[in-house]
Amino acid sequence: MSHTSPLHSCPRPACGGHTALHRPVATPARTPERRVLPRPCRAVLHGHRTPADVYLLAQQVAEVLVGRRAPEALRDRVTVPVREELRRLRGAVPCRLAPRLVRVFHQPSGDSVEASAVIGCGMRSRAFAFRAHREEGRWVCTSLETDGLRR
Repeated sequence: MSHTSPLHSCPRPACGGHTALHRPVATPARTPERRVLPRPCRAVLHGHRTPADVYLLAQQVAEVLVGRRAPEALRDRVTVPVREELRRLRGAVPCRLAPRLVRVFHQPSGDSVEASAVIGCGMRSRAFAFRAHREEGRWVCTSLETDGLRR
């Protein structure tokens, strides 16, 4: 039912044909649901930001997965099994532009950290996760998991 104005003359015969003005009744079919959105947390969480060197390691791994960096360039930052896995997966993520990390999540655990990252490449996104240990002042990736990438 379409109305040209919010107020219009009543077409019902009970009104006696005079021009009684009325508004349509708000029914569930006409009234949109009112959604209550949760308020964002205003408190700053202690340590919720991913450390810069973990983020950098994730960016470098993403560049290898896209094919813009050689796995050998990370020889001091990854273990031998991870480097072999990166060699196998190099270029497995099709991306015309340089990879952009959409999100990086981390979970610290003593002297190690588990992180997951989402790579944004145009219309698709891919994810990978890794575990890194602190050795001699830098993070070294000791295990790597991808979202089913195959080369």
